[in-house]
Order: sequence, then structure tokens, then C-alpha cells
Amino acid sequence: MEELDVTNQVTEKENLELSTSEETTQTSKTIELEDFSKLDTEDLIAAVKAIVDTAPIQTIKAQIDEAKKIFYDRSNEAYKIALDKFKSEQEQTEENTEEENQIEFEYNYPHTNDFKSVLKTYKTRRDAFYKNQEKEMKQNLQIKLGLIEELKGLLNAEEKMKETFEHFKDIQGRWKAAGQVPKSDLNNLWQTYHHHVENFFDYLRINNDLRDIEFKRNLEQKTVLCEKAEAISKEENVDKAFTVLQELHDAWKEVGPVGRDHREEIWERFQTATKIVHKNRNDYFEKRKESFEENYQSKLGLCEQVENIDYTNLLHHNKWQKQADLINQLREDWKKVGPISREQNDTSWTRFITAIKSFNTKRNDFYKDLKKNQKENLLVKQEIVEKAEALSDSTDWKNTANTLKKLQNDWKESGMAPKKEADLLWKRLKNACNNFFNNLKEQHKAQDKEFEKNLKLKEKFLKEVEAFKNSGDTKKDVEQIKGFINSWKELGKVPRKNIKTIEGTFRKLIDAYFEQLDMDKAEKKDIQYKSKIEAIVAEDDKSKLSEELFKLQQSAKKCKEELSLLENNISFFKNAKDDNPLLKEVRKNIEREKEKFEEIKTRMAFVKSI
Repeated sequence: MEELDVTNQVTEKENLELSTSEETTQTSKTIELEDFSKLDTEDLIAAVKAIVDTAPIQTIKAQIDEAKKIFYDRSNEAYKIALDKFKSEQEQTEENTEEENQIEFEYNYPHTNDFKSVLKTYKTRRDAFYKNQEKEMKQNLQIKLGLIEELKGLLNAEEKMKETFEHFKDIQGRWKAAGQVPKSDLNNLWQTYHHHVENFFDYLRINNDLRDIEFKRNLEQKTVLCEKAEAISKEENVDKAFTVLQELHDAWKEVGPVGRDHREEIWERFQTATKIVHKNRNDYFEKRKESFEENYQSKLGLCEQVENIDYTNLLHHNKWQKQADLINQLREDWKKVGPISREQNDTSWTRFITAIKSFNTKRNDFYKDLKKNQKENLLVKQEIVEKAEALSDSTDWKNTANTLKKLQNDWKESGMAPKKEADLLWKRLKNACNNFFNNLKEQHKAQDKEFEKNLKLKEKFLKEVEAFKNSGDTKKDVEQIKGFINSWKELGKVPRKNIKTIEGTFRKLIDAYFEQLDMDKAEKKDIQYKSKIEAIVAEDDKSKLSEELFKLQQSAKKCKEELSLLENNISFFKNAKDDNPLLKEVRKNIEREKEKFEEIKTRMAFVKSI
């Protein structure tokens, strides 16, 4: 009786430790997130279909959940990208004013129907499995309740002890074969069964031979379980080892007690192997946790790259496009980063996609503003074209050429406009400018012919000027020279390449003739100056004319400063007599500077009038 009590205590201890082990472990046969996330969508669906078709349906829920999350995350993201692209394209084209012609956004993610079909198959098989399992469990419960009643009846059996024990072994075999029962009944059923098993062994206590045979058989079975546990403790696949270990624990619970001499030893051996499997699994998850953290930090780095975009630098379409390409590259980099925990994945993915959505929103705002600006720019370009077309047939060659060149520059500075409309306007502007400049080219050809003719006339006229001789009558000679000047001007312009030579020759002759005349110096200087300016005009050299005007302005400024200084000096002679030599000299200088200033003013007026 005492020995059987020890047997009961050991049995209860083993059952308690096995129960505790069950509560702290769970079966893990799922394919982790990284296994699916590295597949493209089509391969993902194929992988899920293969699992649904071949794997035990009750073991793949976690895999299905991961696949659904990955698929619908991709689907939602693809939808958002397509919608943003649609909005961007709509904003960069002219809106159709007729409501019935407006395009509505539609998008279907590739393979969605295929994926839903696989999920439907999974749900059908899963529901059928659990419905059938529930039915089987209820049947198993009734079978085991019947076996307990049968076990209880052994205590009152009138058959021989050996036959009774064989009957007990038969009940044990049928109990093991009966299968699972509803969880709500499991604990109570197990305790009841063990209670009556212990009662049976109490009943058998008088027959130690049969008990020892049973103990020996149980020891052999538990030794085999220990060997299997020790073998899987060396298995590299920790999930596989953990699953097998649980199966061994289930089998251990079905084996009866062993002799007192072996109970602690065999249990410690089994527990040692169990602890190794648990340690290997814990070590694996610790290492994976470290890897997850590294990958998590990498993904946070990608988030920061999107969040830290310098939007102040994105002022043009090309820069926005370049940044969009970078975003797409970051998406690809995200896919290449290794796995992380589900919680980390949810957190980092939400942050990453939020930053991308912020980028897309700002990009859409940019194109909205760009479209608005382009419409305004289009109106500016329209006005430029209309001005150019109005001048297309103008014969005011010089002013119109300058105006058209300015309009072309205004076009360049007017900014971007809708391409289709801008191209049409550019074509009109180009045609208007080409028409004018082609006409100008033809006019230059005609003008060149006229200039060549004028050159020959001036060369002939030079011979007449060279033949001039002073008559001694200054007035008559002055009129003759002025006549030469007027006639020369009337002969018109000559080709640019000949201007400097022929105008220089003529001017030297005129200057020489004036030097020979006995005439008023002021008048002579005036005539010579005007001749000089007219020669510059004939050369069509605006820079020389501007330079001459600048010199006159500087001379006028200097003359005014000198006058101011002289007039200030005369204040020192307020008490001096009028015949004071110094006072006379100052007054003389003042008059000279005034005359000089008037002469400069006259010349400036003449130059400005040209």
C-alpha cells in the first residue's frame, strides 16, 4: 500500500510538470513574414495556394494572416500610387468642361481575384475541418466516458486477475486511440481517468508481479521517449524540434508509471533533453531578436530619408521627378531589408508610408500650383505672340527687329506652360519672327545693292572734292565746302566695310580745306565738329556716338565745377577796385568758362538730335 502511494505521488508530479510545460509552449509551424515578403505578388499567391492544398489546415492560420497583410498592404499602396499618378496626370492636362466626358478613376490590383479564390478555398477547408473536428471530439468524449465507466467496473470484475489486467491494458489502448476531446472537458476528464487508474493500481497492489511487468514495460517506453528527446535536442530547426518535443510530452503522459528505483532518474533524463530544446529555441529567438533590431534600425533610416527631404530645393519638375525616382529606390531598398517583428513592421511601415504620402501630397500641390502658373504663363505667351504677329509685316526695320528680339527673350522668361498649347503658340511666334526677318534679309540685300551704288558715287565725288582749290574768297569757299558736305550726305550710306576708309578720306579733305580758310575760329570749329559727328553717324557706330556724348557730359560737369570755383574766388575781391589786375583775370576766366560751357551745351544738343 505504501509503495503504491509513492507511485501515485510520482505520477501526480509528472502530470503537474507536463501540464506546466504545455502552458508555457505553443506549436509553431508558421512561415515567418520574411519568407513571404521577399516574393513578388504572383509567387506569393502560388506559395499560399501550395500551403492551403498540402499543409494540415489547422496549422496554417498564422501563415494565411501574414500573407493577407502583405498582399493587401501592397494592394493599398499600389492603389494609392495609381491614384496619385491619375490626379497628377489630370492636373497637368486641360480639364474637360463637359461633365459627362470627365474620366473617373478605376484601378484593379493584379491577381486580386486569384488571391481571393485561394482564401475562399482556405476558409472552406478550415470550416469543414473544425466542424468535423468538433463532431469527432464530442464522439471521442463519449467513448472516453464509456472507457472510464468500463475502468470503474474492473474493480468489481469476477474474472481472474490476469484477465482483469489484460482488460485494463485493452482499456488503456482504446483510451490512447480515442483521440482529442473538447478543451472544456479535457482537464476534468483526464483527472477522472487518472483517479480510476490509480484506484485500479491500488486494486492490483496485491499482485506485484503484474505490477513489475507493467513498470518494466513503461520504463522501456519512457526510455525510448528520452532517446527521441535527446536526438531532437541536436536538431538545428528549432521549430521542428519544439513541435516534436510536444508530441513526445503527449506520448509521455499516455505511458503509465515506472518502478520507484527508476522514477526520478528517467524523469530527470527526459527533463534534461526538454530543457536543451527549450534553450536552443530561446537562443535562436534571442539571435533573431538582435537581427530584427538591426533590420528595424535600417528601416527607420529609410523613414528618415523620406522625412528629411529638403522641399525648399524642389522648385522644378525635373527635381521633383528625380526625388520621386529616389523614393521608388527607397521602396526597393525597404524590400531588401531583412525581417523584423510584426510590431516593429507595423510601426516602421506606418511611418514610412506616412512620409511617402506626405511627399506625394506636396508633389501634387506643386503640380497644382504649376498648372495654375502655367495657365497664367500661357496668357503671357499669347500676348507675346499677338504682339509679334502685329509686327510681322512691319517695315520699321531697326525698331521692329529690336522689339521682336525682346519679345523672344520675354518668351524665354515667361516660364513653363501646357506643352500642347505652348508648342502651337511657339510655332506662331516663330512664323511671325521668321516672316519679319526674312523680309529684313531681303531688304538688306536690296540695301546692299543701293550702298554699293552709293559707294561708287562717293568715290567719283571724292575726285571732285580733291580737285577743289581755294578761290581766295573765304565766304564763297566756305559755301562751297558746306555744299560738298551736304552733297556727301545726300549720296547716302555705303557698305559697312567701306565706311571707315571713305568717310575718313572725305573728312581729312574737308578738315584740310577749312584749315586753309581765313574764317572765324568758332564757326570753323563748329563746322568741323559737326562734320566729325556726321562721319560717326555715317559709320553707324553707336558706341562711338555714346562715347562722344559721355565726354561732352564730363566736360560740362568739369566746366560747371570750374565756374563755381571761379565765382567763389571773386568773393575775395569784394573790396577791390574794378581795375585790379587779379580781379580782371578772374572775370576773364569766368567769361571764358561760360563760353566754353555754352559751346559744350550746343554740341550736346547736336549729338542728341542725331
